[in-house]
Amino acid sequence: MPNSQKRKATVAPAPRRRPPPRMEYRARSDEAWYGARVVVQDGWLRVMFENFPEDADEWYNPGADLASPGDVDALRARFRRACLALDDAHCGDLRPGDQLCLACDMHGGEIKYYDAVLEAVEKAPHGTVDGEERCACRFTARWTEGPRRGCSDKVGVEVVCCVQESPIQDPVLTEFLDHVRNRFGDGQEEATAASQQAAPSGEGEIAPVSSLTYSSSSLSSSF
Repeated sequence: MPNSQKRKATVAPAPRRRPPPRMEYRARSDEAWYGARVVVQDGWLRVMFENFPEDADEWYNPGADLASPGDVDALRARFRRACLALDDAHCGDLRPGDQLCLACDMHGGEIKYYDAVLEAVEKAPHGTVDGEERCACRFTARWTEGPRRGCSDKVGVEVVCCVQESPIQDPVLTEFLDHVRNRFGDGQEEATAASQQAAPSGEGEIAPVSSLTYSSSSLSSSF
C-alpha cells in the first residue's frame, strides 16, 4: 500500500449523477426487464444493460436478426418506458387489471423483474416512518411472465412498479428500427401476408404447425 501523504484540502466538485434509464428492455437471455440504453455500432444495434458489464450486452444484426417486418416489430416490443416504483401515497390509484412489473426473488439473493396483472388490493392503514408515509396494503397480482407465470402472489408496495403505457421516445432506437423496417417496403409485407393466407390443405383448413419450446439461460448478475 503506498504511503499516505498530506495534501492541501480542496473542495472537490460533486460528481455528475448519471440520469436514470429512460427505457427498459426485455432481455433475450431470461425474458426479464432491465434498465437499458442503446447505441448503433457498425450498423448493429447494441443494447447495454444498466449496472452490468459489457459482456452482458445484446447485439442485433439487421441482416441476420431482423429478416422480416415481423422481426422488427418483435424487437420494438422488447422496449418500453422505464417503469415507476409505486408511491406509498398513491396505492389507492391502482385498479384491478392494471399492468405491473414486480420484483421476483430468484433465490440466492438474485432479483429479476417480470410483468404481472393486478387482481385485488387488500387495503390497510398507512404508517409513518421518519416523517414519510408508508403503505401497508397488500396487492394480489398474477404473473404474466417469468418462472411464476400464471401464479398469483400477494406482495407489498416495495416490490411493485407501474408499467407506463405511453410509447418510448428514444431517437437512436426509433431511427434504427424505422430504417430497418423501411428496407422491406409494402411489397414485403404484402408477400408475407399472402404466403400466410395461401397455406394449402386438403379440405380448405390450415394445417397445424408444431410449436417449439426454447429454454434460455439467465443473466448471472441481479438487476
